[in-house]
Amino acid sequence: MKKRLVLSLMTVAVVALLASGATFALFTAETSNAENTFTAGTVAINDPLETSVDIGPMAPGDSGDVGDWTVTYSGNLDAWLGLTASTSGDLFTGEYPVEITISNNSGDSYDVDGTKQVLGEFTENETITLDVDYSWNVDADNTYKNADGELQLQVFAVQSKNNTNSDGTGPSSWN
Repeated sequence: MKKRLVLSLMTVAVVALLASGATFALFTAETSNAENTFTAGTVAINDPLETSVDIGPMAPGDSGDVGDWTVTYSGNLDAWLGLTASTSGDLFTGEYPVEITISNNSGDSYDVDGTKQVLGEFTENETITLDVDYSWNVDADNTYKNADGELQLQVFAVQSKNNTNSDGTGPSSWN
């Protein structure tokens, strides 16, 4: 009888072990996925401003076209494009300086004061054409004889994603 009791207890223990093992197997699982790739986007523009232009000899009353430059945005992240334009030299100072005007193909105009100005938000392969003109007042006198000057233009880009100001008109930061 004792033998039968021990045998019965062992049978119950074996069945309990098998049942608990099967139960634990139902609660386990494992999986893996293929490699994940992360790629940073690009912000890039062509360099249309690499051409230098010589205007002269100039005389008071002259005016004309300095040139038209087409800028193509070639990055794959949307970006804000900006412009700085400034002058230096004696032709751009005094009572009757040479005046520079810059406009785009939509008719917007830009200051020539060295400040960063927004050209707009651009997507890949979008372009903008900048038209640069000059005029010199006919009343300019001999103080300008043999004077010269330079116009500096710089176009730059910065991502617009996560970098747009609160009113949506430009970047939060040009850095």
